[in-house]
Formats: sequence, structure tokens, C-alpha cells
Amino acid sequence: MEDDEQGCRACGGGGGGELAGAWRGRRAVARGGTWLLLSACIFVASVTVTVAMCPARCQCRDDTLQTVCADTGLEFVPIQLNPDLRHIDLHANRIGNVDYTLRIYQHLHTLDMSHNKISYLGKHNFELQEHLIFLNLSHNLVSTVKKGAFKGLHSLRVLDFSYNELQELEQGSLHDTKQLEVLDLSHNKITAFHDDTLFKNLEKLRVLSLDSNQILDVPGAVFKNLPSPSLEILDLSDNLIENLDEYAFPPVVFRNVKVINLSENVISDIHSSCFNPLHALTSLDLGYNNLTSVPTQQLAKLNFLHELDMSGNAFRTLQPVAFQSLFQMKVLRLSRMPFLQQIDSRAFVDNIHLERIVMNENRLVRSLPKRVFHGNPHLMHISVRDNSISTLDASYFPLERLRSLDVSGNPFNCNCSLLWLWELAEQESGREDDLSATTNETSVEESPVVSLRVEGLRCEQPEALRGVLLTEVPESVVRCEATWTNVAVVTSFVLALFAAFCIVLLLIGTERRSWTCGRDKEPNHVSAAETQRLAAGPPMVMLMPDKPAYMEPWPAMSVKNEYMTARKAPHIVYV
Repeated sequence: MEDDEQGCRACGGGGGGELAGAWRGRRAVARGGTWLLLSACIFVASVTVTVAMCPARCQCRDDTLQTVCADTGLEFVPIQLNPDLRHIDLHANRIGNVDYTLRIYQHLHTLDMSHNKISYLGKHNFELQEHLIFLNLSHNLVSTVKKGAFKGLHSLRVLDFSYNELQELEQGSLHDTKQLEVLDLSHNKITAFHDDTLFKNLEKLRVLSLDSNQILDVPGAVFKNLPSPSLEILDLSDNLIENLDEYAFPPVVFRNVKVINLSENVISDIHSSCFNPLHALTSLDLGYNNLTSVPTQQLAKLNFLHELDMSGNAFRTLQPVAFQSLFQMKVLRLSRMPFLQQIDSRAFVDNIHLERIVMNENRLVRSLPKRVFHGNPHLMHISVRDNSISTLDASYFPLERLRSLDVSGNPFNCNCSLLWLWELAEQESGREDDLSATTNETSVEESPVVSLRVEGLRCEQPEALRGVLLTEVPESVVRCEATWTNVAVVTSFVLALFAAFCIVLLLIGTERRSWTCGRDKEPNHVSAAETQRLAAGPPMVMLMPDKPAYMEPWPAMSVKNEYMTARKAPHIVYV
């Protein structure tokens, strides 16, 4: 190009300047086109680079600032994603740590790293995630949370740390999580909390899940240091707690708690005042512990309790007024109690707002008290499934107000005592058929009030009907109508009893007659001398002595002595 320019300059005359100007114009145009081409290339390259920054098998959406890299085989947190992302899902990968990989994403709101292989969180790795609200680290291998592990998480509201190998949270590890509302530490290996101030900064904690650990005692000292009474739900189920002492639930902190789950522990003793601070409690689960009797006194303080589960305990009886003062209780579960045999007819008399009762799989319960459920005017749902009840009378249940009834799985003796149940089962089967055949143009007749679970209603007795569904039993079996055969059998039985009674009376009369006749025939062995002595002799005449003189001076007597006229009358004495 320079040679050409020099050649132009070598040309003589005034035309050389014009040619030079024209050439300069061409260069300017060429330079402008080059910049346009370069800009276009840069634009295309930038688009290509943006697409390439999303890892394979990931879904990256810049419009919603969301990236999903679930189950993609990642071993590290990708650092080439859009730094403005709000949501990252990295669950079900093979990520082993988070060291220095999250600092680029300072605008995150949610981060899911569950189902990975993280064994160590380190320190300050979340320091720049000040906007993070939801963090899921469940199903990893973390055994210890160091101080500063969650430093910087000032906006965090939900922390899911379940299903790890966690044994200890060091002092101050939750210091910056003041906005935390839900903390899930379930399914770990925690035995105790060595720092009583661990939760002291959790001002807004509402839900605390500590279930499925190895906790030996309710950490009352840790709860006592909660800064405010914001806690509403506490789950301590599936641990190794043996007793509940009077300090288990500090009064101030637990005054707003509504739900407590203590099931699947080994609780055998509850202090008499343990539940006193729980003024707002509405749901309590004490199922599957080692309680041998209903803790009536302890439960009586729970005035607002709506739901109670005592299943799986070692009760043998349900005593009268077993759930005393629980007037607001609506749901009661008493299933799978291997030793329960007797239920008092007054067990539920105080539970006047009871709506649902479940008493399933109590294998030693062979009968129910009559009218045991008639003292509960709001009761609508009853389930006594899979017990050992052989017969049921309609009077056991308030059928006029029930909405559902489940008595399936019991070894019924299918006779006329189950006529009412057979009729309900037939109505239920007919209602189901009607519903299946109903169209928009036809209306179903009004369904029965009680919805009965027909499946599992089978006969155990008599032998000929064993295993037969109740709905398949002939009506004549449960109807027990009088027939000539039945009348003849009953009449013969009554006549036989009457004949036996007459024979017994006849035998008794014959025996008594024989005994009397035997006495009449016995000889009289009285001797002649005795006869002579007993014979009556002639009468002897004796004169009564005169009336004594001391009787004379009483002339004033108005009534004469009846013996006055017989003073000298003879007195006859036989010898």
C-alpha cells in the first residue's frame, strides 16, 4: 500500500493531489468497515461465550436469573455462571466442598446443594451471600459446623441441615443468622448441645426440628436462652429421651408453642408440672414411648389442646376420665397398643368436643363398652380397625351423627347381631354403584349419613363363612327371621327343659315321701313301767288358801281383783 502511495506521489501535475485525496477516502472507508466487522465479530463472540458459560446438561435462564444443574455429575460448584443469579440448584451431584466458589454469586436468594458429598463447610464461604434466604445442605456428610461457617448470612430464613453426620455445632456457629425462622437439624447424630448459648441470636425462630438424632434429654437450658418467645413448632421425635423433667420447657420461651412432637422416644416418666408452661399448645404427640398409663394429671393443664396421639404405648386400661379437662380436644389417636385390653365406658366423658377417634390395631381389645362414644356430641369419625372384636351392637356408636366408620379387619361372628352393619355395608355398596353410574342428567339419591369402609369387613365365624366379605353373606344369615324349623327347634328345647324340671320335682317328692313313711313305721319301745308312770291318776282336790290379809286394806280400788271370787275355789292338780 505504501508503494502505491509513493507511485501516486511520483506522478506529476495537479492530478496527483486529487488521486491522493481519493486514496485517503478509500482508506477511511476501509477502516470504518473493519471496525464494523470487528464489532459484529465481538457481538457474535459475546453471544457464543454467554451460551458456552452454561455447563452441559444445565438449564440457565437469564430472564429469571435461575440456573438448574441437578444430577449433572458436577464435582465442583461452577464459577462461570451469571454472577447476577438469584437461584442456583446444584442438588444430586458429587460436589465435595464449597471453598471459595460462592463468592462470585453475591445476589443469591436460594441455594440448593442437597444430595452431594460435602463433608466440610469451612469458614467464611458464605460471607458474601448477604441476600441468601434459603439454604439447603441436606443429605451431605458434614459432621461438624465450625464457628464462622455461616458468617454473613444475615438474611437467611430457612436452613435445612438434615440427613448429615452432624455431631456438634461449635459456639457462635449460628451467630449471624438472626433472621432464621426454620432450622432443620433432623436425621443427624447429635447427642447433646454443649453450648447453652447456641440459639441465643435466633430472634425469629419459629420451627425447630431435632428429630431422628440421639438426644438423651430435652435441652431445656439451650431453649431457655432463646431471645424471644417466637418458637411455635418443636420436633424431638425419634430420639433417646427417657423422662421429661419440670425444666424441659421454659415458661417464657414456650408460651407460644403450638406443636410438640415427642413420639418414638423411650419416655417412661413425665413430671407433674412438665406441661404447665404450654398454654398455647394445640398438638401433642407422645406416641410410641414407654408410658404404662395415661398421664391424666400432666395433660389436664393443656386447656387448648386439639390433637393428641398416645399410640404405641404400654397402656393396659383406659381408666375413667382418662383425658380429664381436655375439653377442647378434637382428635385422639390410641392405636397399636400391644397391652391394651380394657376401655372404661367413661374414658372420654370430658372430651365433649371430640370429632375424631382412632383406635386401630389394638390386638387385645375384644370388645367395646356399650355407649362409650355417646357422651361426645360432636364425634363424627370413628376408626376401630384391625382389633379383635367379634361382635358389635349398633348401640355402641352414635350412628345418627357419624360421618365415617371403620370397623374393618376385625374377626366378626356373622350372625343376626351384625344385621345393622350388614345393612350399612349394603347401603355403602349401593351408593358407590350409584355414584359410578351417575351422569349430569341424573341425580343420585341422598347418600347414607355414615360412610362405611366396606373393604376388610370379613367373617371369622361361623366356620362356613370364614373369610367371606360381609356384603356377600346371605341376608337370611344375618336377618335371623323366624321359620317353622326355628320354631320347632325352640319349642322342642323348651319342652325338654320343662320335662326335665318335672322329673326332678317328681324324684324329690318321691324321696321325701319314702323318708316320711319310714319314720311312721318305727316301733315304740316304751316300757310298761314308763307307761304306768305316764298314765294320768285321779284328780286331787286342793283348796286354795285364803287371801292374805295385806290385800284387805285397799277398799278404794275401783276394779276388783279377778281372783276375789275364787279365793276359796278348789285348785285341781293332776299328778
